[in-house]
Amino acid sequence: MAVSDIKELLDAYDGQYLILDYNHLFVSGSLREEVWLLRRADEPALVSEILEAARAFGIREASAEKGFDTYSGGQQAILGCLLAMALIRAGGRSGVRLLLSNVMDSISGKNRRRLRSLFADMAASHGLRLFIPRDGGLRELELP
Repeated sequence: MAVSDIKELLDAYDGQYLILDYNHLFVSGSLREEVWLLRRADEPALVSEILEAARAFGIREASAEKGFDTYSGGQQAILGCLLAMALIRAGGRSGVRLLLSNVMDSISGKNRRRLRSLFADMAASHGLRLFIPRDGGLRELELP
């Protein structure tokens, strides 16, 4: 996705959706830094929760300090989704509409199904709704 495409998404949906774009998943270099920037605090328990979930996806080398650029694209996408879910839970948020731009396309079918199951759990517990850009608009993803 080109920078202009993400700009268009942000211009159109920024106030209404939490947007995860595959080409702009993180603003920092590591998971610990990302959590610190987003929560404005060192939260080792939150980082550990994300790392445990990542290992369940087979990302065994995941660590708090490992640079995001050392993970594969699919691993980065999974980490971005796990981070978003953990932040929603930690913040006690409900009714979040999560817009995934090119994120699910970069994940294997098996891991995509596992992520959708986790998203379904979040939908039940926190009212999370998932959307993807399609045909000039948005389409809501059905969850299992």
